Amino acid sequence: MKDDTEQQKKLAKLAAKIISDRQLLGKLTDKVYELMKEDLQQQKERIKN
Repeated sequence: MKDDTEQQKKLAKLAAKIISDRQLLGKLTDKVYELMKEDLQQQKERIKN
């Protein structure tokens, strides 16, 4: 449990940093977009097979 709390604190700190920095936020959104595109492509390929 203690590790989870520490991990949550670290994530919250990172999220606050990203939200306050437009450049970091842009990088994050670009990465999320790319991951979503890859996931959709993989789903399409699975449906075909």
